Amino acid sequence: MDHQNLEGDVFRASPLMILITYTVLGIALIAETILMSWELWAIPIIAASIVICWGLHITQFMSHKIRLYISTILMMVCYFFYGIHITSTYDMPLLMMLIIMIFTTTGEVWLVTACQLTYYFTLAYDIIVMIKTGTEWDSLLVSRTILHIVLMFMTGWIARLIIKKWDTVFHKSDVKIKELNESTARMNAFMANLSHELRTPINAIIGITNVMVEKEDSPELRTDMHEVIIAGRRMAEQVGDILDYSEIEMNQLVVNKGSYMIASILNDLVVELRPIIPDNLELVIDVDAEVPAVLNGDAGKLHKILYHLISNGLKYTKEGGVSVRITSVKQQYGINLCIDVSDTGIGMSKDELDRLYSRFYQAESGRIVRSGGLGISMVIVSGFVRSLGGFITIDSVPEKGTVVRISIPQEVEDDGRCMSINNHEVINLAGFLNIGKFRDPNVREYYNSMILNLVRGLRTSMHRVDNIADLKKLLQKVRITHLFVADEEYEKNCGYIESLTSDIKVVVVAKESFKLPKGAKAHVLLKPFYCIPIASILNSDHTGKDEAKRMYCKDVKALVVDDEPMNLNVAKGIFKRYGMVVSTADSGAEAVKMCKEQSFDIVFMDHMMPGMDGVETMKRIRYDAGKKHKDFPIVALTANALSTAREMFIAEGFDGFISKPIELAELERVLKHVLSKSLITYIDENPHNGSKTGSTNPETNNISGSADLTKGKLGNIEHGADKSNSYANNSKYDKDAAWIADRDTLSDTDNVEIEGLEDGVSLAPLADYGIDINLGIKYCQSGDIYLSLLEQYANEYDEKLAKIEDFYKKKDIDNYIIMVHALKSTSLMIGDKSLSEEAKSLEMAGKNKDLEFIEKNHRAIMDHYIRTSEGIIKVLKLRDENEDEFEVLEFPPEGES
Repeated sequence: MDHQNLEGDVFRASPLMILITYTVLGIALIAETILMSWELWAIPIIAASIVICWGLHITQFMSHKIRLYISTILMMVCYFFYGIHITSTYDMPLLMMLIIMIFTTTGEVWLVTACQLTYYFTLAYDIIVMIKTGTEWDSLLVSRTILHIVLMFMTGWIARLIIKKWDTVFHKSDVKIKELNESTARMNAFMANLSHELRTPINAIIGITNVMVEKEDSPELRTDMHEVIIAGRRMAEQVGDILDYSEIEMNQLVVNKGSYMIASILNDLVVELRPIIPDNLELVIDVDAEVPAVLNGDAGKLHKILYHLISNGLKYTKEGGVSVRITSVKQQYGINLCIDVSDTGIGMSKDELDRLYSRFYQAESGRIVRSGGLGISMVIVSGFVRSLGGFITIDSVPEKGTVVRISIPQEVEDDGRCMSINNHEVINLAGFLNIGKFRDPNVREYYNSMILNLVRGLRTSMHRVDNIADLKKLLQKVRITHLFVADEEYEKNCGYIESLTSDIKVVVVAKESFKLPKGAKAHVLLKPFYCIPIASILNSDHTGKDEAKRMYCKDVKALVVDDEPMNLNVAKGIFKRYGMVVSTADSGAEAVKMCKEQSFDIVFMDHMMPGMDGVETMKRIRYDAGKKHKDFPIVALTANALSTAREMFIAEGFDGFISKPIELAELERVLKHVLSKSLITYIDENPHNGSKTGSTNPETNNISGSADLTKGKLGNIEHGADKSNSYANNSKYDKDAAWIADRDTLSDTDNVEIEGLEDGVSLAPLADYGIDINLGIKYCQSGDIYLSLLEQYANEYDEKLAKIEDFYKKKDIDNYIIMVHALKSTSLMIGDKSLSEEAKSLEMAGKNKDLEFIEKNHRAIMDHYIRTSEGIIKVLKLRDENEDEFEVLEFPPEGES
């Protein structure tokens, strides 16, 4: 029979059955040898053979088939030993028929034949002995002998017939299974292709509708457009789920390992989940500060696992909330990342739990109506967890809630704590949150546990009060540095709480719809209230001094060192806003040379650069400056925003640390610290264009606002619906990593003026090409810089594309990786997350030597690059309208050399 059938469920237990049968018969044979006083020397041989067979089976030494051969041969030898004794001659057929029945379960015809031949040979031996000993052959003896021979023949014939029938059934089943698999594969491929095709029009609908919302004055139409956006996002989310499901079904999941920070994953996750959190539910995220700062694994799959678990909990919960607890357990290979997601929802019965991983299953028909969805979330979660080498368990009680526990092995790249605060000994927190107002005791427990773990992890303390009278008493007795206030408590006691902002940093924990009154100085921390943005707030400097004025560093000579030209342009534009005289260097060696030849007041140094990295460059500059008795600050300018990274760079010898993308508040804090006071002044207005500026908008202190995408002004635009992989570039080694401070707190991009935008030119159509204008403007902190960045991106694309194609054709993987890494970084800077993610996939494939993936995806990603670049050219009118589109010639025209 076919080997595949031998490995099937029907025959899988046959070797063990044969071994057990051999053991029982062997022990019986030993007992009969002793009772009948047969050859006693055979006893240790029989016992040894049994032990050998069990040893081979337990250790799985040698192949399945060879072990089967050995067991069969030894059993036949023992059978022959049993049969050569005349007293056993007419007992042999019954025993051999039993053995043949057992051997039939192997599906091997030759084993049946071997049993028959062994019987016939043993019977022939007995007949010869009987003849030699003068046994009288009467009719009864002859008839018994003939009957046994016929029975043995019939037993073998029936066994072969059974095996043949099985073979026919298995063959038909194999054909049917193959047809079903091919049909499933075709369906999955169709669904995957359909999903890819749907992405483009869905994203276009969402982008265009976003733009229309900002232009529409009618409240009714704006409401309808928002509904279109919500529906589009839901459709985009489901399309992404179908793609993931198809990959799981086709067994095509690829684990893309890379460095990531759990803080950045949670940051992106919260931004994505915030619009779908119902007003009556609470989402609580509790992270153990001891989780390592930088891990190595598939951040994309981890993000989706968390998203599906949390969104499922929110969908199936009517009252209460969802809690997420993230911890780690140290192992030799790194850690087990442990995730517990609990909800107070409708729960599941045992039968529903058993069917939970079925395709398209949702518990109870009523649940389908209430929650919607495709019913494949848990299939996706389970498939992703398995692909990452982890496991998942689920406990659920109907009408009580569900707890999902996941453990995933992860490597550790930086075993420092994932969050910590500077000067924790002088920070004293107060919380005016009134957790007792939540009716569900589980939600109160979620918050109490999270706050307790937060203060323990950050090694600080928090004083909690439930009413304004207790708050006043607390402030009379204790010096508080930070006050966290719930939005309801703030609205009831607005005047008093605002009066505290001159001495205390006041943060209002609020829903997205909440707005601070005009002129308020408190900051807003959008829900969910969780540890990462809290740690960021506690690490930021707040004195209240000079908030109404603009910092200015007139004629300060600054050197910016970075190997990526677009990063240099962004930094150069930002620093020039402060009146600095900015020079740039694109390598460590050039920076060392420039510092020898020129004098600078401050140097901003990238960390990860080819050749001489930032640390080595800094030390060489320090050495050369020391010989000339010069001293100037050198500030690390890198993507890692954790306080542990800050400590690392300071320990290496840097004077300060700024994370990328650059936040103005953090930049100004560092400048105050490292520059001489004589180099810093404060003015009421922007020295360049006279408009008031600042790192935050005092009326909102968050990024929820409206947009004007016409000439001269760029505001906010809703993010597109494509939620996949916005988090994958958050390694501390990645230039374009997401910063840790919550993007929805303490920063604003509303009403950013853009100079140089031609009449009649609107940036709104960039959304049609997948460009998130908000993301780009946030990275640049200036509309002018962003416009310059777009132009540079488009103008350089022809040259960069040619290099990428050249390295691809030459299979020069090392240089190919460098070029697609740059494409990943620059695409994210202009706001094209999708292209950035695609470029990263090529980079990771190159590092993993996965040439098949590159061959399969290179063309499509380069086409995406071309569409984005030419879209920018078209929108910004960088090319004469009468000029022909770029033409890519595979071969030169006739007549050209």
